[in-house]
Amino acid sequence: LFCTLNTHKIDMDKLLGGQIGLEDFIFAHIKGIKKEVEIYKSEDALGLTITDNGAGYAFIKVRRTEACYPAHIHR
Repeated sequence: LFCTLNTHKIDMDKLLGGQIGLEDFIFAHIKGIKKEVEIYKSEDALGLTITDNGAGYAFIKVRRTEACYPAHIHR
C-alpha cells in the first residue's frame, strides 16, 4: 500500500509525504480489484495515520476504527 498526492497515476515523484494541503487529493494504491470511492470529510481529521519508512515513502499505518467511511475501503 502506498499513496500518491493529486494524481491517480503511479508516479514515484508524487508520493505522499509531509506536504499535504487542504485542497490536495490523496490516492491510495492497494493490491486487488480496482475500485473508486468518494469520501465526504465532515470532521477535522480523516482518521488515518500516515507515516513514512525513513526513505521518503509514505504509507497508511493506522485507520481509526470509528472513522466516518466504510471499513471495506482500507482492504
